[in-house]
Amino acid sequence: MIKPIKNSFVLLLALLLAGTAIAQTQDYTLKQAQDYAVQHNFQAKNAVIDIEIAVKKIRETLASGLPQAQASIGYTNFINLATQLIPAEFFGGKPGEFMEVQFGTKNNANIQGQISQLVYSGSYFVGLKMSKIAQEMTHLQMEKVQLDVKQAIASSYILCLVAEKNQELMKETITTMEALVKDSKALMQGGFMQETDVDKLNLLLADLKTNQLNAANQIRNAYSLLKFNMGLTIIDEIKLTENLDVLLLATDPEGLLAQTFNQSDNVTARLMEAQSGLSKLQIKLAQTEYQPVVTAFLSQTENAQRNTFSFFDTKEKWYATSIFGVNVAIPIFSSGKRYYKVQGANLEYVKSLNTKRQVDESLALGALTAKNNFQVSVETFRNKRDNFELAKKIYSKDQIRYKSGVASTTDLNQTYNSLLQAQGTYLGSIMDLFTKKFELQKAYNQL
Repeated sequence: MIKPIKNSFVLLLALLLAGTAIAQTQDYTLKQAQDYAVQHNFQAKNAVIDIEIAVKKIRETLASGLPQAQASIGYTNFINLATQLIPAEFFGGKPGEFMEVQFGTKNNANIQGQISQLVYSGSYFVGLKMSKIAQEMTHLQMEKVQLDVKQAIASSYILCLVAEKNQELMKETITTMEALVKDSKALMQGGFMQETDVDKLNLLLADLKTNQLNAANQIRNAYSLLKFNMGLTIIDEIKLTENLDVLLLATDPEGLLAQTFNQSDNVTARLMEAQSGLSKLQIKLAQTEYQPVVTAFLSQTENAQRNTFSFFDTKEKWYATSIFGVNVAIPIFSSGKRYYKVQGANLEYVKSLNTKRQVDESLALGALTAKNNFQVSVETFRNKRDNFELAKKIYSKDQIRYKSGVASTTDLNQTYNSLLQAQGTYLGSIMDLFTKKFELQKAYNQL
């Protein structure tokens, strides 16, 4: 009675563990995979941190123009007080003689507190504007990173589906070949086929199964790449819910090719616009060096002098000094340093405008190239798809001819190799089609 109970417990535990393993598998559509990666991809997470850094930089710059307070506590012990020589005749002594005198106390302490406030600084206000543009640029940079991540996810997602499609086609071919081998063995046993021909078919079947192993390895590698791009660990289990054929039907090449490139939609163009704005502010920042800087301060100091260390005795006196002041730093002459700094900033701004125009032209050219490449990939895909269908048709007919004794094993082998080549170029054209599509969508900011 004990043994069946133990077996039942082991079976129940195995079922529970299997259920847990299944529960850990997460389903993803293409969009869901992209959305997950935008939150968890390493580059995307760093882009979010960069935004936080920019926010902190703005607050740091803002705080530098607000009231600043500081305090200090000092203690000095004169192990040997400084000795001064004064003429002795001041105190009734002989002329030409000197008296040795020591001033001060052995122990001295002070407590000081000071509040300062920036009243006016041109560089402060320009710095605030520059910090805000820098923050805007980090947002744009994050958008650019997200586009790159979405493109990487889309490409690796499609790669997984293409690898699975390749394995699916391999299985179909293997099933057909196994049936052909079985029929050939029956014909051989009936004396209608030579054993050599059956052996050649077995070699083809073994080659197919080897290719199937390679196809399975390609799937594993493609999934590992996808999980890495998503920010998942290698041991995470995922399942892709998209269908490759459905995605092909939804490609809509005519609609995508009918669109026009809009410069203002491109994140790189907007980044260059912000960079030009930053360069323009650099001119203003250099010009502020001609302006005065005004600061105000209020200081309170408490001093105590003791011959003994009795600073905590509340009966002893502390002597206060209070100061209020305003400092005005006025630039007067710099031997042309400020002038050349402004001129240099002007040249940097002109350079940034040239760079922006170059990038704008490059983006327009890139969008046109991506559009042309996508159009060619669409036509290539359609051609390779038709060729693959034709190769399958020829291969099926040659199998029938082979069974009838009309076609030889060599003919069948040649047809089989043509089928594999057509299958490979067909799957490659699918991958190229989606790659070119994603490049065009990225240029249009539509990923």
